[in-house]
Amino acid sequence: MRLKVYSIREKGFSLIEIMTALCIIGFGLLAVGQLLYVASGSSSLARSKSTAVLAAQNVMESLETLYSRNPSAPDMAVGNHGPRSIEVANPANGTILNRFHVSWVVENVPDPRPGKVLKARRVRAVVTPVRLDGSENNQVGLNKTLSVSALFSQKI
Repeated sequence: MRLKVYSIREKGFSLIEIMTALCIIGFGLLAVGQLLYVASGSSSLARSKSTAVLAAQNVMESLETLYSRNPSAPDMAVGNHGPRSIEVANPANGTILNRFHVSWVVENVPDPRPGKVLKARRVRAVVTPVRLDGSENNQVGLNKTLSVSALFSQKI
């Protein structure tokens, strides 16, 4: 019977090889961690923007209904209005997810035809995220101010 002789090199990994592998795995895990951090920030921004859009849409729809019923209502007078405070709550447990101030500007719409007057208003709503104390919450990469415009006209 013949015995096979192994050199020290053939018995396993060297310390250098193990350290190199651990460094590669460590850098990979750091990259994945950073990716998860960026993804969670993007998710938070998307949620904030989508709730801001819903808040703007809600205010614009209520103003459109008000204008169609009563064009001379105080909230539809030409000029600056608001802010109106809006809180978005989690339906599952009632915790507040976002807070917004919505203000709007009402303007007359000029008619390009001479001697004609349009029975219409241009409304621009601005939705600003706010903190619990009411100050603006425009953190870079997390919250953004949103502006939405619409034209309202009377049905003839």
